[in-house]
Amino acid sequence: MTVPALTPAQLSAFRLLLHDVRRVAGVDLVVGTFMDTGADHYVVDQLVGVTSDGLRNLRVAVGAGLGGKAMLLTRPVLVQDYCSAEGITHDYDAAVRREGVAASFAVPIRIPTGPRGVLVGGLRHEHVFGDRVIGDVLTFVRALERDLAEDLALNRRLARLRAATGARAGSCAAAGSVAERRRLVGVCSELVQIASSMADGPQRRQIEALVVRLTDEADEAPGAADDVLTAREREILAEVALGATNREAAARLGIGAETVKSSLASSMRKLGVPNRAALVAAALAPRTGGVRGGSVAGPRGPLPG
Repeated sequence: MTVPALTPAQLSAFRLLLHDVRRVAGVDLVVGTFMDTGADHYVVDQLVGVTSDGLRNLRVAVGAGLGGKAMLLTRPVLVQDYCSAEGITHDYDAAVRREGVAASFAVPIRIPTGPRGVLVGGLRHEHVFGDRVIGDVLTFVRALERDLAEDLALNRRLARLRAATGARAGSCAAAGSVAERRRLVGVCSELVQIASSMADGPQRRQIEALVVRLTDEADEAPGAADDVLTAREREILAEVALGATNREAAARLGIGAETVKSSLASSMRKLGVPNRAALVAAALAPRTGGVRGGSVAGPRGPLPG
């Protein structure tokens, strides 16, 4: 079964999840992805803390390796040392060795009738992960699963509302946070209910057109950081949003501190914000508007770190 691609907001939430998991689990790196329900493989396309390209775009069969086994069993799988572990296939040992991963865990992400995902955390030394660490990781994963499941439910409900007004089929309110879209659904539901109680006429058609316009505007509403920043700029900004200094962010990402500084300056120019604090605020609240790129010639505040 093929499901709609994740929206920019959903992908942003997933990237933040990887950073959260890395922080609470105390691991060196976290990678992951989403896949269509029923697919026989996934491709690792979201990476945090890696120092090589060994795992980037790695194609993993369901059931193979650590992440593939977690997907197949739909439960977390842990190993003390990946390349010597029993109970998993070793199809991807070369990529794992290139990244230097030893201890590792994989946690599947499950959403009924929707996209499924997996995240894999690793340390560059042998280690036995305790129940507390995996429990903390699962807390973040379950929260993401609930948000994604509600996103899918809201999409279906909005589709029914659009159909009730005679609108053509299409994506419904793909952008925006769950909370914003929940409010939109409530407003549209009330409007559809009002229209259904009215005789056919200009006023009813006006209300139905308003429902279509509201859902269309939600479809077209832009994001902020996701639209204008590069993948590397978003990765650096995510570290800074978690409280890292320039040097700490550089060490975590395996890059130079000057690279972090220049990336933040570029992000400020693109989002039209004057300083580091405003940049983080824009990244954490991408739907507030008014922080689109290009309006500032250069940074006007210090970049500590």
